[in-house]
Amino acid sequence: MEKLLFITHEASRTGAPFVILFFLQWLQKYHPEFEISVLTLKDGDLEEELKKVCSTYYTLSEYQQKKDKNVISKGLRKLGVSKPLKNKKTLITELATKEFDLVYSNTILALSLGNEISNSNLKTKHIVHIHELNAIMKILLPKFSILQKSVTHFIAASNLVKNNLVDNWNVSETKITRVYECSKVQPNTTAILPNKKTFHVGGAGTVHWRKGSDLFVQVAKHIQENYPTAKVQFTWVGEISSFERIIIEEDIRKLGLENSVSFVGQQNEPQHYFEAFDVFLMTSREDPFPLVCIELGMLGKPIICFEGATGSEEIIKKGGGVCVPYLSTEIMAKEVMNYKNNIDLLHKHGGINKVEFSKFTPEHICPELFQVIGKYI
Repeated sequence: MEKLLFITHEASRTGAPFVILFFLQWLQKYHPEFEISVLTLKDGDLEEELKKVCSTYYTLSEYQQKKDKNVISKGLRKLGVSKPLKNKKTLITELATKEFDLVYSNTILALSLGNEISNSNLKTKHIVHIHELNAIMKILLPKFSILQKSVTHFIAASNLVKNNLVDNWNVSETKITRVYECSKVQPNTTAILPNKKTFHVGGAGTVHWRKGSDLFVQVAKHIQENYPTAKVQFTWVGEISSFERIIIEEDIRKLGLENSVSFVGQQNEPQHYFEAFDVFLMTSREDPFPLVCIELGMLGKPIICFEGATGSEEIIKKGGGVCVPYLSTEIMAKEVMNYKNNIDLLHKHGGINKVEFSKFTPEHICPELFQVIGKYI
């Protein structure tokens, strides 16, 4: 029985963890012969669902070195009569004894630990699933060019991701397989925003500079200034920290957008909001192949994005939306109004997206992921 270890940077309800959850659910259904272990580097809301699809579940938090200020406990450990504190080294040693056939690191944040575990056993192969683009890679793992040499194979979330690995990080093209991300939506959801006298523009994702939540607000301002009588509502769905909320709400107040822009935070059923959107603004500065585009596309919503910023452009260019010059929020605003004033175009592009993005379900994509790992186990 082959033993596989999947490492995910966190167990949050976000893109990369969801993709690995979908894949593990698929493996459990179609390949129960594998012994699956999961290691999360950060706890999160997907923990219970991940536990259901593996035989052994590890969290790095259980192995983090913590200072024990209890004098008696410290003294007992010195005498060898109490358990030593667990730490990262303990975890690596423990996992090395399992002699995994394959370590699958999900995101670059899991790469270093995946290398340490796989390098402890000559037979262990190491696959890294890359969900990041250039700026984030420079920030989170600047030594990637060195660390990548120990990796057996890479899975890139889009052609944009693959090209970045080759052109900017010296990864051999022969070591990379492009497999698009996957997601699914719940059918027949009820819209939260039913007033169809108003045109609804959506944004989504964790509020962060990478997602361009500030640019989303700028698009709204352009419409307010240039189309003052237009009834357009902007709604952003996604986690927002108290720090970011203060900044965003101050921008909204100073721009006089309180009645037209809202950030509703993380939602347990975001599809209810997605159903109400007429068009989706993909304002990310860089985004490999975001699940939200898959979900909005499946719901038949046109998407407007920036050129060269997201792998989703590879699908949107088939006719399901518009790709505007990078960071051109004024042009993005014009395209919003173009859809508002041309409902036939809105429906045409939405229909194309529904067809094209429906190809990115777990049922379609997980066999492609399995084909990659199947070469090494």
